[in-house]
Amino acid sequence: MKELQAGERKLAEMDFEGALSKFKKAAKLDPASADAYFGIAEAALGVPKVPAEEVIAAYKRAIELSPGNPFYHARLGAFCLEAGQWDIAEQSYNKAAEADPENGYLYLSEFGLEYYRSLVEKLDPDAPPKVREEAGRKALKYVLKAMKMSEPDALRLLKGP
Repeated sequence: MKELQAGERKLAEMDFEGALSKFKKAAKLDPASADAYFGIAEAALGVPKVPAEEVIAAYKRAIELSPGNPFYHARLGAFCLEAGQWDIAEQSYNKAAEADPENGYLYLSEFGLEYYRSLVEKLDPDAPPKVREEAGRKALKYVLKAMKMSEPDALRLLKGP
């Protein structure tokens, strides 16, 4: 589709508003185009006036139209981490791992590491240490899951010979 290709070109040129306009036209012309909604979400990332809810809605619509696309799930998850939408991010990365089991470890480890980084970055300096510890625990669980390693095995390895 011409509008979709034009949106991709504008996005590559970092003309986010132009890309957003083209992707919206593409979605209007073909409401069943997952790529058009994904393009809307991706272009909207570069347009500060677009609210997070609209970006999430566009990603979710792309996922509805193409539920087996792990990249769509992972991109929604990455956006939600930055937006502080922890639950949606976690669900999205898990769905990406389910949709692409061969590379599931990548999605799981990315969620664990980026979850911790993002949450700690947003923490109030006066937050109790328990909050940081809980975030670290959750992050480690995902990294271990990505490695297919149990907690007892990880502890045994950390303790050494």
